[in-house]
Amino acid sequence: MTQTRKLGGRYRLLNPLGGGTLLLAFDEHEHRDVVVRMLRVPAESRELAVIEARRAAGFAHPSAVPLLDVLVDSGEAWLVMEFVSGASLEQSVRARRPLAVQQAARIGVCVLSALEAAHAAGIVHGRVNPANVLLTGTGRALLTGFGMPAPGMRESADLWSLAATLHFAVEGRPPGQAPATGADPLRTLIRAMLRPAGTPPTPLVAATLARLAVDTPLDHVLAARGPLPPGEVAAIGLAVLDQLTALHTGGACHGAVHPGAILLDAAGRATLMPSLAPARPSLPPGPVRGRHALPPPAPPS
Repeated sequence: MTQTRKLGGRYRLLNPLGGGTLLLAFDEHEHRDVVVRMLRVPAESRELAVIEARRAAGFAHPSAVPLLDVLVDSGEAWLVMEFVSGASLEQSVRARRPLAVQQAARIGVCVLSALEAAHAAGIVHGRVNPANVLLTGTGRALLTGFGMPAPGMRESADLWSLAATLHFAVEGRPPGQAPATGADPLRTLIRAMLRPAGTPPTPLVAATLARLAVDTPLDHVLAARGPLPPGEVAAIGLAVLDQLTALHTGGACHGAVHPGAILLDAAGRATLMPSLAPARPSLPPGPVRGRHALPPPAPPS
């Protein structure tokens, strides 16, 4: 019976977890609970899959669930992972509701940090999705699922999947053919990461998520507090103007300045989020003509 089977003479199988692809087991050598999963691959690919999984078993990161062991028992390959008490992002969103932007951004910071470290070690996850993001009771987000086969997968696929996972977190559904259209910075970032042309540079994604995890968009502040005192407005305007001036000096144009793109930290300091729109040339100097433009100069008398 499954309840009495022991893998590798060490891991005693107990009961299924979640949808049944994972099993709770007891490690009789270390006297601890673990999670095991069968590595389901064709027999001719098993040896290579085990070698690749064992490479992932050497990877450690604070935001990744450790892969403790990879073994073959009775011709079947198994992954042994650390047991983490918590619910998956998928379970949490389906059981309750989509997450607030700040909470979703914090999850993104954790998962992206784990992915960056894995990619630096030459490991592609290949299965970033809401079911493989665990949320603990203390609010930590951990990426699990390392060691599963990911043949031919590139690092860019992990980043696209992270965007789809964050979309699910804030919308309660996968992006499909209609990604979220909200103007807030997180949804703007998600859409940019889902673009077929490729995700923005990873450092920009990481910096944006880090800001969104701790700061509050100006439009949210206004919705909660109402109009701000003139002194605060002036300070925000000057901070944004300084950042725009630096952009314009470098010949760039932001193109998306609005209250949702201005973040305020706990001290009220303002940061303009970088534009994630495809690059476009800045406007030439001089008066702009067209709709909402200056009228043409009067002819000489």
